[in-house]
Amino acid sequence: MNDSESPHSIEIELYFIPDITPAKEIEYAYQLLQKLKELKKINFKIYESISDKESRELEEEIRIAAARGKFKVVSGGGAALVLSGSKKLNHLHGPILIVRRDQKVVQVYPRGEPGLKGSRISTNDFLSEALNSNTDDFFDIDLKTFTEQDLRNLVIRRPSLIEENLTFVDVEVNIDSAIIDLVFIDAENNHLVLEFKLNAEDKTIGQVTRYNLDSYAKLMKIPKNKIRKGIVTLGFTGQIQDACKSNNIELYVLKFENIGFSN
Repeated sequence: MNDSESPHSIEIELYFIPDITPAKEIEYAYQLLQKLKELKKINFKIYESISDKESRELEEEIRIAAARGKFKVVSGGGAALVLSGSKKLNHLHGPILIVRRDQKVVQVYPRGEPGLKGSRISTNDFLSEALNSNTDDFFDIDLKTFTEQDLRNLVIRRPSLIEENLTFVDVEVNIDSAIIDLVFIDAENNHLVLEFKLNAEDKTIGQVTRYNLDSYAKLMKIPKNKIRKGIVTLGFTGQIQDACKSNNIELYVLKFENIGFSN
């Protein structure tokens, strides 16, 4: 299916095999694509049961795109990504989505973050996020807005931004009534549980205070007094700094400093 002219240099391709790919996933993806076309004028093409030669060519394009190190594409560790463990197109868990700019592959879904457990983003996750995005540049990867996940990934790769000698434990840890964004262990074997916000507000305190630390301590088999709570942000508003002190929550504000040329 090839839609009419689009004002965007971005084009989406959706791939699936009717007898293999779950029908509900295909239907939902198509609905999201139709809404994107209506609301944001994003064109798309649908490909059913492409040939072996076309599959091999697409697999190669995906591997080349992933070689830039921006995302993970080969399934492993329980995560079903765009390529199977044998590096063939993986149609079993949902449709495959390719984002092209000027005919070049710039993104693929489902995908993951390199070295980051639990980071799988499915085709429909991405389409839903794109549909709800407030920016028209969402599909232009080079212009895509910096997200809370980007901030979290930055800290995972550079934990010294928080403090020295932190060891990564896990992301998106489910406990009663909440999901902890990220967990580290410090040099004294304390667990540092972190909430990430691009801009922390007073209500962010409520999200952290709702962490059921009794549940987390039981899950990790550690004393409750071995748990530290923190917020990581690029900025904050309101009375959050005083509220953090009152609630024994550590506040980490990451800043970029010009140490080169300045006027």
